[in-house]
Amino acid sequence: MLNLRLSLLALLLSSLYHIASAAVARPLLNHQVEDFPGLVDHDFLLDRRQSDGVSGFTVVTGIQGTSPQPRLEIRQLEKNVDQWNLFMLGLTRFMATNQSEKLSYYQIAGIHGRPYVPWDGVGSGDGISSPGYCIHLSQLLLPWHRPYLALYEQTLYSHIIAAVNSFPAGATRTKYAIAALSWRHPYWDWAADPPAGQSVYPSSISNPTVTVTMPNGTNTIPNPLYSYRFHSVSRDDFYYDPWSEWSSTLRDPLGGQVESATSQDNLVGPILDYARVSSRDRLYSLFTFYSNFSEFGTESYTFGADVKNADSLESIHDVIHGITGSGGHMTYLDYSAFDPIFWLHHTMIDRSFALWQALYPDSYVQPTQMFQKSFTIQQGQTIDASTPLDPFHSDQTGTRWTSQTARSIRTFGYTYPELANNANVSSIKAAINRLYGSDSSPSNSATAAIQPSKRFFDETSGEPSLFPRDPAAAARPKQLRREYIANIVSEKFALNGSYAIYVFLRDFDSEDPSCWPTNPNLVGTHAIFAALPGDSEGNGMRMSSGVKVTGTVPLTSALLDKAKSGDLRGLRKGDVEGYLRENLGWSVRMFNGTAVPNDQVPGLNLKVVSADVQPATTGDQFPKWGNFAEVKQNVRRDTCPVK
Repeated sequence: MLNLRLSLLALLLSSLYHIASAAVARPLLNHQVEDFPGLVDHDFLLDRRQSDGVSGFTVVTGIQGTSPQPRLEIRQLEKNVDQWNLFMLGLTRFMATNQSEKLSYYQIAGIHGRPYVPWDGVGSGDGISSPGYCIHLSQLLLPWHRPYLALYEQTLYSHIIAAVNSFPAGATRTKYAIAALSWRHPYWDWAADPPAGQSVYPSSISNPTVTVTMPNGTNTIPNPLYSYRFHSVSRDDFYYDPWSEWSSTLRDPLGGQVESATSQDNLVGPILDYARVSSRDRLYSLFTFYSNFSEFGTESYTFGADVKNADSLESIHDVIHGITGSGGHMTYLDYSAFDPIFWLHHTMIDRSFALWQALYPDSYVQPTQMFQKSFTIQQGQTIDASTPLDPFHSDQTGTRWTSQTARSIRTFGYTYPELANNANVSSIKAAINRLYGSDSSPSNSATAAIQPSKRFFDETSGEPSLFPRDPAAAARPKQLRREYIANIVSEKFALNGSYAIYVFLRDFDSEDPSCWPTNPNLVGTHAIFAALPGDSEGNGMRMSSGVKVTGTVPLTSALLDKAKSGDLRGLRKGDVEGYLRENLGWSVRMFNGTAVPNDQVPGLNLKVVSADVQPATTGDQFPKWGNFAEVKQNVRRDTCPVK
C-alpha cells in the first residue's frame, strides 16, 4: 500500500510539473507571502532555470496537460472544499507577486486599461494618449477576452500548483494534487436564481476574510475575492483621483473621493438583487432572439431606424460593471480589471458567448470598422477574424491569437457544464430554459423547468400561460404571446465617464437619486461602461463624440407583477399600452450619485416596442419572436406620476 501511494504521489507530481510548464512560459518567483504564515514554498516543482533562459514571449495556452475541464459557477466550486482552498491560496499568492513582474496580478490586470504601457513587447505608437488593449464597441470584444482570461487562468494555476507543493509530501499533498488536476477558474452567474434565501451576490465575494487550510493549520486571511491590495499606488499609472489614492480596489466606495474610502458590499448585494430579473430576462432574450454574432455581441448602434430588440451581451456586460462597482474600480474601463470580481464576471460573459456559439455556430466576426481606438488598433481601421488580439502570443515566434484561432474554448483547455458530456443543441436550450427562461417563483416547481414562456402575455385572454400538461395539448397550435421591451439608445461618451439609466413603473423620488437602484418600482437598470476622458495635455483616453450604443430594459416581468397586485387593470394590449404611457419613467445618474436631467444627455432616446412571441411546446426548444411594433410614448420622463 505504501509503495502504491508513493507511486501515485510521484505520478501526480510529475503530471503537475508538466501541466505547470505548459501553463506558464515564465514561472513566477519572489512571492511576497510574509503576511501569511504557513503559506511558503517547501518544494516548488517548477524549474526555476526555465525563467532564466527564456527571453521570448509569454505564450498563452490556458491550462493544458489534461482533457478540457469545466469552469464551474462560483457557488458550485465552493462546495468542492479542496479546490476552493487551493483557489484561495493560489489567488493570495498571485496577488502577492511583486508588481514589477510581467506575470504579476498587477501587470496582467493592467493589460485591460491603465497603466497605458506595452505588455509582452506589443507596443503602441502614441504612448500614454492611447487607451488600454481591451477592445470595446467591436466584434473583437468577446474573442479578445478569451485569451486574456486564459492568460489569467494559467498564471493563477501556477500559483495553485505552488500552493499544492507548499504542503509536506504525504496524503494531504496528494489530495490537493488530485483536486488541482481538474480545477478551472469559476464564473459568477448574476442572472440565474440564487439559492433560496441568498443574494445573487455570493458571500464568498463580499466577505472581507476567508478561512483556509495551510501547511501549518487553519488560518483566517484577507479574502482575495473581496479586493486587491495594491503594493503601492502610482499616480503615473492611475492618474485620476481618487483611484491614484486608494490602496485597494473598492465597490460602492463610502467616502467617495477621499483616500480613506471603504467598500460598501452591504449595498452592492441589494442593488444586484434588484437588477437580477432584468439581467435574466435580457440574457434569455439574447439566446432566443439573436442569431447574428455582430448583433448578439456588440452594443454599437447599427440597427438604424428599424430597431427591434436592441440589446447585446456587451450591453449586459456594461450593466454588471457599472452597478457592481457603483463608482469603484469596476465601474470604469481604466481600472476594472484590478478588482478580482472582474475575472468572475468575464468568465460568465465568456460562458454566455460559448453557449451562444454552440447554438449558432455559423455566425462569427465579420469585417467592420473600429468605432473607438485601442492600444494598437486605430479608430476607423478595418478589423476581421484575422486581426491580432493584442498583446496575446500563441507561440514563441511572436504569432498572436486572432478571433479565428481563439474561436474554440477547448483550445484553451476548458469547457462549461452545459457544454460537457456530449451536449447538443437541444440539451443546451433545455439548460438555458431552466436557468433563465422560467418564472423565478413558480406555483408548481415541478413544471417550472419546462416552462420558459411564463412571462409572455396571451394576446387573446390577456393572461400569462404555461406549457400544456399533456402531449395532445402540446401538439395544438399555440396563441401568440406579447413581450414588451424598452429599447435605449444613448451616446457612449456623453457624460465623460460611466453612467446609468434607471427605468421605473410608477413613482420614484426624483430628488434622491441614491435610492433609485433599490426603488420598489424600478424595472431595470441600463449602464454605460466607459473610460475616463483624456485632458488637454494628452493624458488619458481621447473620446470619440457621437458614438451611439444600445441596450434594453425588458418590461414584461414587471407588468405581470403590477397586474398581480391589481395596479394594472388587465393584460390585454390596450390596458398594458395605456398603463405604459401613463406610468413609465426613466432618469439618468452618474455613478458618483449625481443626477443628470434627461434632456442634458446627448443622444438619449427610449422607445417601447412590443413583439409577438410563439411559445415553444417543449422544454428543449426556444420561443420564436416576430412582428415588432413601437408603442407610442407621450413624453421623455425624468419622473413618473404619483398615483
